[in-house]
Amino acid sequence: MTLINYAGGRFELLPDESVLECLERAGHRIPSFCRAGVCQSCVLRAQSGDVPAVAQRGLKESWKQRGLFLSCVCQPDTELHLTPAEVTAEFETRVVHVDRASENVLRVLLQRPEGLRFEAGQYLQLIRPADGLMRPYSIASLPEDSTIELHVALLAGGQMSQWLVGALGSAVRVVGPFGDCVYVAGEQERPLLLAGTGTGLAPLLGVLRAALRAGHRGAISLYHGAVNRAGLYCWNALTGLQRESSNLRLVGSVLREDGVGSVPPEHPSIIVRPLEELVLDAITTEQRLYLCGHPEFVQRLRKKVFLAGLPLSRIHADAFVAPAARPA
Repeated sequence: MTLINYAGGRFELLPDESVLECLERAGHRIPSFCRAGVCQSCVLRAQSGDVPAVAQRGLKESWKQRGLFLSCVCQPDTELHLTPAEVTAEFETRVVHVDRASENVLRVLLQRPEGLRFEAGQYLQLIRPADGLMRPYSIASLPEDSTIELHVALLAGGQMSQWLVGALGSAVRVVGPFGDCVYVAGEQERPLLLAGTGTGLAPLLGVLRAALRAGHRGAISLYHGAVNRAGLYCWNALTGLQRESSNLRLVGSVLREDGVGSVPPEHPSIIVRPLEELVLDAITTEQRLYLCGHPEFVQRLRKKVFLAGLPLSRIHADAFVAPAARPA
């Protein structure tokens, strides 16, 4: 019998039950989203007891040393004494701008809350106050900007994305920041390769902006993948950055040559070839790599580039996961 101690209570962990499920069954509300060990929303702190290694996979080393772990994938064999993680904070803010970056992507600007500290490329959990609905979105803007720029995929029936269409002026809450998809200072000469699908462009744009602000001198290659040209949003902004930065190269990957988008048909940087193949052809062991977007793309490519010789310490990966069904 494995026991979980939390908030003055002592609860028995059932067979095949995670710590998160155990605490929810006991009536505790623990923030969670993906319930798959990816989004880091459900982090708790173990004051005593042995936490399985899988429950700390993907966390920063400093978090591991403090006993932090992912409660949604933690199935311990020993009794645990737990407390809230207290590594992130919750802030109140509001939506100050909404526009269409493309037919299927919203660009949402939030007023930057006083006291929120983050790095471009990290992500926040956005909460709708009326019902507590929560979704993670990466930050495309710089910390010194007065607003926080988010890119939101417009999904048919998407509870948060469809609400945000008309959310101008609405109050929201944010929790965070999370993630390590950030520019690493002190490596101005190292080549960077940034690759993402869909709204995985948002954290890459944040990293790119941070690198250019820091005066990065090494080559920077940004690859954005979509089904067709219509999915290559923000291209005008990206080409504007390219004109100002001689070391920046842009490549758009499309699976088929159709659709109407903001990229001119004759643009030489658009290639009809899978993004994964383009990245594998361009990767070198000297680079720092950033992968963002669809989970299968991120996980598969992360493994391949590691086997090709790129150290894990220089691979930053954020997979965009769907919300998990909550227990009834």
